[in-house]
Amino acid sequence: MLKKVRHAAAHLTPRASMGAPIRIVSKPTVRVLVLFTLASLLAVACGSLSAAEGQNASDSEITTRETEPTFKVQVQRNMVLVRVVVRDSRGRPVTGLRREDFRLFDNGKPQVIAEFAVESPSSKPEKAAEPTVPEPDAEAVPETELAASAPRNYQALYFDDVRMSFDHIVRTRDAAERYLTSALQPGDRVGIFTSSGQTVLDFTDDRGKLHEVLSHLRPRPVVPTAIRACPEIDDYLAYMIVHRRDPYAIATAAEETFHCYYENTRGTREEPDARARAKTEAETFAVESLNLAETHINHTVRGLEGVVRRIAVLPGRRSVIFISPGFLSYTLSYQVSEIVDRALRSNVIVNTLDSKGLFVTLPYGDATRSPVLIPGRGDLMGMKQQYILDGVSHVQEVLGNLALGTGGEFFHNSNDLDSGFRRVGTLADVYYTLAFSPQNLKLDGSFHSLKVSLVKPTGLTVHARRGYYAPKKSPDPSAQGKEEIEQVVFSQDELNELPIDVHTQFFTLNDTEARLSVLTHLDLRLLRFRKEEGRNLDNLTFVTALFDRDGKFVTGREKLLTLRLRDATLDKLLQSGITLKTSFDLKRGTYLVRQVVRDAEGGQISGLNRTVEIPF
Repeated sequence: MLKKVRHAAAHLTPRASMGAPIRIVSKPTVRVLVLFTLASLLAVACGSLSAAEGQNASDSEITTRETEPTFKVQVQRNMVLVRVVVRDSRGRPVTGLRREDFRLFDNGKPQVIAEFAVESPSSKPEKAAEPTVPEPDAEAVPETELAASAPRNYQALYFDDVRMSFDHIVRTRDAAERYLTSALQPGDRVGIFTSSGQTVLDFTDDRGKLHEVLSHLRPRPVVPTAIRACPEIDDYLAYMIVHRRDPYAIATAAEETFHCYYENTRGTREEPDARARAKTEAETFAVESLNLAETHINHTVRGLEGVVRRIAVLPGRRSVIFISPGFLSYTLSYQVSEIVDRALRSNVIVNTLDSKGLFVTLPYGDATRSPVLIPGRGDLMGMKQQYILDGVSHVQEVLGNLALGTGGEFFHNSNDLDSGFRRVGTLADVYYTLAFSPQNLKLDGSFHSLKVSLVKPTGLTVHARRGYYAPKKSPDPSAQGKEEIEQVVFSQDELNELPIDVHTQFFTLNDTEARLSVLTHLDLRLLRFRKEEGRNLDNLTFVTALFDRDGKFVTGREKLLTLRLRDATLDKLLQSGITLKTSFDLKRGTYLVRQVVRDAEGGQISGLNRTVEIPF
């Protein structure tokens, strides 16, 4: 994750209240509703906040307020992210590259790489926090290291059961089960999701549940598909007829419709209106076929977006394996691009596996049928076969672009699905993230082609997204900081732009419950205060979030600290810093504590992890 990439991408709806009772809402859904509440503000070291006491609210140097933000991540942005995997002639990822080794072009124009990061899924886990001094009125138990089984790797298997045939599902689910049996390690969590939404298992390491849910996979089309053997009009041919008005596509479908319904009946080729009726019926069939396809594709795309949203809020390495026969994305290109952007900003890798396996076609279609000729236009079946091949290429293209755009792998044109799952399930040893700010970007939703190349490309291959769509409206600057906080809260990466220190400590309340205290100390010397009317102004946001051993959000608090400090008070705080305490009453168990602090004036942000195990 880029540490300093700033972008506007979220809408929050804070509702301020003073002295409101503490409430906690936890809901493990993709669009996580996090109700952060305000607890009492701990007096800072050496009593340096006492200057604020006894003053009127309008004259206070430090004030706090409670918020109830609803995070809704969107993808409007002022920076474009490009994840790049570089491989050598043997297909092995190349390490050791630097910013100056890359060149980046937007619509053919060279761009300045504003941010550059080298990322690896094999990064070392964070150390557990040091124990803190017990509170004087309770017997405290210091925190312990996170259990060895705590999750570090999350993988979502997303089956496109709306579009997959029964034999595709059987082959891919069996291969998926063999893959999980051999590849699942302690600390891994796997979730199973489907485009129909009817077969779902949230992230778990329970192999029995994974086996059970996989066994329930079935084709589940949203709209029942009527069986029409003739004419055969697939999604691509229907698209070419309805949207592109391709004359050869129309002629091909019309001739096949004539062959199906008129040639061997009382209607003969001599009937003056037979061909006209066949053409009209062919176009009607094409509209029906395309409407059905677009209904199913919409479910597939919305489901994939939901999976990316779900996995994005988990605090670890995150990847998706998308198993699908592919689909046309012409009418949903912008939405697919948004999924790529969301995955990039959430540090999620999408791998794709073509469930069709090895696709082979006969040169003249069905060998049991005689070629049907279009007078003056050659062989009908030969022309239709070309449309079939073009359609296969296009439906595979969207799977390839999803993988390339997010730094993932695309497995296709092979029946060795065991090898396919191993390939798409293994993250690259290293990948590079480039970011640039497009100059004079028009907010018109237009497509921009991207090209990433190496200064010295000898023997190396670059895999990166092929383009992006410009935003359709201007990003909201006021939401920039709030969206960034959300991204950092639901990441496991440690950021250190502000000097903070975090300690945790728990106190047992009874046989099943405990009170966890999180103390966060902030050194103010790096803050950028704004001077106004003799005061030093800044707003600080402290967010403390707890996740369980499976990485699911449990609860959290957000504290907004408004600073309007006189010079004398600021001098004291620069020496002592400030410490905030946040307490949680919760069940005993293993938790990941994520602490995020951001200041408004400088836009600096830090995020630290601490782990605590409260034994039963």
